[in-house]
Amino acid sequence: MTRWLARRIWYFMLWLIRRPGSRKLQRAAINLSPPHKREKVRASINRQEKFARKIGLPLLMFVINLFLVSVGLTFVLLFVLNAQAEGWLIIPTQEALNLRQEQD
Repeated sequence: MTRWLARRIWYFMLWLIRRPGSRKLQRAAINLSPPHKREKVRASINRQEKFARKIGLPLLMFVINLFLVSVGLTFVLLFVLNAQAEGWLIIPTQEALNLRQEQD
């Protein structure tokens, strides 16, 4: 499930980055830099994109797994706290055991 979800999110992120508006913003960022640094900025953006393509999907899967583990642990904690509040986790004392034996 996490792989499927991560791949869908990753596809949407790549689709969004490849939109014409995003490309215009990249060109604007390159053109904002001084003329003698533009090639260096362009190379830096290309390096960042290459790094993102290499690391992005595994990192996204890790984050989604971390989120799902966190949600699962939260539900377990809520269950345990509810069980304690309901009295399911109370250790009976010897007196309570004696009273139960007397009732039987």
